[in-house]
Amino acid sequence: MGMVLPGTAVGIKTRNGVVLATDKRVTYDGFIMSRQATKVHAITSRSGVAFAGLMGDIGYITKLLKYEAKKYELEIGREMKTRSLAKVLSLILYSYKFFPMFTEVIVGGYDETPALFILDPVGSVIEEKYAAAGSGHQLAIGYIEPRYREDLSLEEAEQLAIGAIKTVIERDVLSGDGVDIIIFTKDGYQTKQYLFKTLQEQQ
Repeated sequence: MGMVLPGTAVGIKTRNGVVLATDKRVTYDGFIMSRQATKVHAITSRSGVAFAGLMGDIGYITKLLKYEAKKYELEIGREMKTRSLAKVLSLILYSYKFFPMFTEVIVGGYDETPALFILDPVGSVIEEKYAAAGSGHQLAIGYIEPRYREDLSLEEAEQLAIGAIKTVIERDVLSGDGVDIIIFTKDGYQTKQYLFKTLQEQQ
């Protein structure tokens, strides 16, 4: 795809849970629109999404997913699983294939076991142990790959996600300003935020 999706999202799966993380910067056409954006969202109490791409699309897709998840819960009587969430999202993205959403999305959560998927802008779903999306995805994967182990603790996975996004921020002008994190375990989720000083401020 020719379009560079601004920002970076990563997902890392461990035995005990899944870490989703994104940077906080929003750029549009090279201008920084916001340093306070949230691009990672819980959709149910045990699953959520992390985005790279355009904020309008991110907001729209998040609303749509929350609506679909709620509807499912009311009709079926239990929360939608991570895999089903990825499928619903896949259908949403595919339905816009002629006017694609400019987003790549990582879906993560905890069903019976941790689950992690990445979707491209037309909705192809791939299951992964770790994934990265957006303008910094190659740098992020390059950082995660040699450090990833199946037996990472959740804390280690969180540090790995932060490290990956930090590495990207140092080299990619479209990503920046901090990291938002959601960690999903069998008990639910928690959110965290890390803010970085800009390189100018440090000098």
